[in-house]
Amino acid sequence: MHYNELKAYVAVHHHFPDKHKVEFRGLLNWAKYTRKKIKAGTLPEEQRLLFEELEASRSKEHTGGRRKKM
Repeated sequence: MHYNELKAYVAVHHHFPDKHKVEFRGLLNWAKYTRKKIKAGTLPEEQRLLFEELEASRSKEHTGGRRKKM
């Protein structure tokens, strides 16, 4: 369910939800939790591949937030 919601959000906005927008915070938390499970190696392979495909579909353009000083 969360995967399909996040996929629809990325299709429209081309990035993951902003942490400052309360209405989408649940999706962002789910994405962060999924990344944590991938790093721990506890997410099933099929789900990992789907999530990584979704991450790759995001825009590579900077969408806001803090930038590192050069």
